[in-house]
Amino acid sequence: MEPAEVVDLVPGRPVWVWLVRLGKGKWWPGTVRSLKVIDGIPYVDVRFEGRVPERRSLRAAAFVGTSTTRMRFLQRRDVEANGADRPHDPPVALLRVPETSIERLSVLKPGTSASEDGAPSAAK
Repeated sequence: MEPAEVVDLVPGRPVWVWLVRLGKGKWWPGTVRSLKVIDGIPYVDVRFEGRVPERRSLRAAAFVGTSTTRMRFLQRRDVEANGADRPHDPPVALLRVPETSIERLSVLKPGTSASEDGAPSAAK
């Protein structure tokens, strides 16, 4: 999700959250618990639940947790889809593309783009 979509996040909203567990990243189902904006960057507290299938057992081990994460590590989830809407691609790393603050987005208006010096310029 983009930082501008922060207005869509309310407590209880179902989302997919990107988690790295045992060295492997995967999208897990979760729900939004709370939201904070620190220095213009939204941080979302998400409760997630997952099951790890075991080869020899009919019962899968379940784990539940919370994660405070940024918007790029969340995607909208449709509970009715039963997991069919699970994202396939991993999110872009924060080191590669830093996250844009909400204040910065409010300066940009539709039809404009940011120039290299940080000032808005008209899009061509």
